[in-house]
Amino acid sequence: MLADPNISVQRFFERPDKEKQFLYQLLLKEDNPEDAMINFRECLKRVNSQERYMMFQKSGFNVITRDENRSIDETFALAESMFGLNR
Repeated sequence: MLADPNISVQRFFERPDKEKQFLYQLLLKEDNPEDAMINFRECLKRVNSQERYMMFQKSGFNVITRDENRSIDETFALAESMFGLNR
């Protein structure tokens, strides 16, 4: 699943994933947490660049683009259909 690169950067820590929350807590414990967060987001920007996004989009693999207006069930049904699992 692909999300707009800006969403991937700005909303990285909004999910309750244990790994992301662990990393978030580590950044907050730094001597200068604000600078640590800025540095981390700069790294995310590089990893989630528009160029990389397009590389995945045009890779030939099945891609589902994140859509805030689509429910989890709708996304699940889309994935089932895409992979032929809804027979």
